[in-house]
Amino acid sequence: MNVRTLTIGELAAATGVTPRALRHFEAAGLLRPQRAENGRRAYEATDIGTLTHILLLKRAGYTLREIASLSRGPLDAERLLQAQLRVLEARRTELDAVIGQMKAACATISGETVLDLKSFCALISKGQDHMTPTSMKDVLNQYFTSDEQQRWQSMANSHFPLENRTEYAEQWETLIGQCEDALSRNVSPASDEAAALLANWKILQKPLQDATGPELWGKANRMYLERSNWETSERKLPFSPDVQAFIIAAARHQAVTP
Repeated sequence: MNVRTLTIGELAAATGVTPRALRHFEAAGLLRPQRAENGRRAYEATDIGTLTHILLLKRAGYTLREIASLSRGPLDAERLLQAQLRVLEARRTELDAVIGQMKAACATISGETVLDLKSFCALISKGQDHMTPTSMKDVLNQYFTSDEQQRWQSMANSHFPLENRTEYAEQWETLIGQCEDALSRNVSPASDEAAALLANWKILQKPLQDATGPELWGKANRMYLERSNWETSERKLPFSPDVQAFIIAAARHQAVTP
């Protein structure tokens, strides 16, 4: 008895997945269709179930590579779920920050405003600048006096004018991304790569450290180290606790290395 098979077009129509996506899943090793005599792909009923699992895991946030690894061997369900929850929580935090940034930008614009792209990006940047001190106000009050906060703001305006802040922020974003990549590859804080990342961290940090002076910088450093006491999705540092621990460990290793 011949088993009814589906062509790639029929499977796409039945599941709402494009033929291109089906070929992509096949290239990733997630689907393994048979080949008919004419060379065309032939899918069985079991492939529909497999595709359902793929789509479910994708919606849960797993990458195709991770989905492929899940199909091999027994699963540690709790570990996998906890790991994915951390990923989703981080994404939610990022989305909350973007939403706050957009709301702050909307508050500064009128219905009659006409902007070009450059002005629009500047508006979003202004919204971000407005959002950060507002959400952090109660935290800053714990670590800095009103006069110190004013000195910090004056220093930021004089040392980091608006036209330079985007470039400076992009440099930090790039470096933080490099640290996150190193963590994903289990790079040791004692390695040469970690030492290079630490050196770049110090280079970016130095202008701010020099401008604030040792007293204000010491208070800021304490605030960073005590982030677990105040950090939420609405107010957070631009780098994760894992990145911070990685840089601190690299600095400690360098301090004891002859």
